[in-house]
Amino acid sequence: MLAEALGPNQKDVVIATKFGYRLAGGKVVGLDSTPARTRPAVEGSLRRLRRDHIDILYQHRQDPAIPVEDVVGAMPDLVRQGKVRDLELSAVNHEILQRAESVAPIEFVQNEYSLIHRAPEDVLLPYLAKGTVQLVCYSPLGRGILTGNAYPLTDRCDYRRNDARFEADNLFILRELLRALWQIALSHAVAPAAVALAWLLSGRENVDAIPGPRTIEQLEDCLSAARLPLTSSDIAQLDDLTSRPD
Repeated sequence: MLAEALGPNQKDVVIATKFGYRLAGGKVVGLDSTPARTRPAVEGSLRRLRRDHIDILYQHRQDPAIPVEDVVGAMPDLVRQGKVRDLELSAVNHEILQRAESVAPIEFVQNEYSLIHRAPEDVLLPYLAKGTVQLVCYSPLGRGILTGNAYPLTDRCDYRRNDARFEADNLFILRELLRALWQIALSHAVAPAAVALAWLLSGRENVDAIPGPRTIEQLEDCLSAARLPLTSSDIAQLDDLTSRPD
């Protein structure tokens, strides 16, 4: 679908993709980051994307059966062959990242970070501040909670049903704890999502975010974050939010 949508404009975009799952019958059945599996995964992605290289290649999840040094050690061959530009990790702590960096350069690390998931502030962000690795934040809108439109989930296929934050009582508590977010969004006449993203990016040079808009309106809300001038008072209120379930 991505190759079809981009057509001849592929050169104008940066594409990131991942490897590390074992598939059977089109379903994920486990983890597999062995070097023997990594190359076919990359070649399959290139074939489906209809391009000759991947800009950013992530290991999707740490495979407990394969030391990160072995995973990262096998990846530079793909860089030398021109199939991959940059090597990255996803869902790792600073210790694993440090081990990986001892083997090969790592440009990006992708972890969850948002107003309601602040764990990276404890150790990871201070560690990244000492180097050049960029933090790419997944679920920067709290899987939809920070849009103000979250509701208890009933769809059995929605992976968020395993997230306790989406239980009715917890959602009610979060909405109350996030009152400052709703008020700041109202004062700027923007969507709460724009404020949440603007806070995430404010003053953090080595932090980027990957929200997942599904409509043009949602996309416009996300893009407006880059133009939203939060005041020092806004940022202080958001910094002090007590909604820290992690």
